[in-house]
Amino acid sequence: MKQLMLSIAATLLLALVTTAQGLPQFNTSDFEGWSYSNPGIALTATSISRGQVCLYVNSRGEALTLTSPAFSCNGIDSIVAQVSWLTRYFSLPQFDLERTALTLAIDDASGLPVDSMTCTPTTAGTSTHLLRYALPVPQGLGQACVRLVSWDADVTSCGAVKWIILDAVTGGNAGKMLGDLDEDGVLSVSDVTSLISMVLNGSSHLDRTVADIDQDGEVSISDVTLLISKVLYGN
Repeated sequence: MKQLMLSIAATLLLALVTTAQGLPQFNTSDFEGWSYSNPGIALTATSISRGQVCLYVNSRGEALTLTSPAFSCNGIDSIVAQVSWLTRYFSLPQFDLERTALTLAIDDASGLPVDSMTCTPTTAGTSTHLLRYALPVPQGLGQACVRLVSWDADVTSCGAVKWIILDAVTGGNAGKMLGDLDEDGVLSVSDVTSLISMVLNGSSHLDRTVADIDQDGEVSISDVTLLISKVLYGN
């Protein structure tokens, strides 16, 4: 049985298997239903991979936004998001990092924000940043969307969204990122290794509520599949 499970896990890693997530994800192979408000750039795998999904305020004062499809908030206490944010176009000495701050908002069914959080990169120059957000979901909110915007950026300080990982968090996991077994704030191969060990060996000192990625009450090979998919989204 152990050899079979190890073989399955190895096959998943080698085959780059992706699995449907509970919340909409955003990357070059999974962006269906997302909307980008720049009419000059079509939302395609090519535009995403080339860093063309840029968020900034244009010369007419209009903020370019990236919005997820609607999803159900039933049973969700909070949403944890990781965003790959590629910043560029700012070499001027007077450049302020606040100009590339990225805001993530949870909008209700009518498009009104119910909560938001802003993250600012810590380094200047052309580079990719991993920004993390954790937002509570108000009680009674039935449907919502996630929206990203960079309010202080312009064409000389804009950034591009390369991928987004969204996790739904229940009460027992409030404040924790599903799959982050080593609690270092990043989903990585080490988390996959720990999860495979947990599945094979049964008992573990690790938090099973964080390991139960598909939230079905069990830690199983399906959780390994989901975690591998999440790790691969960031590559």
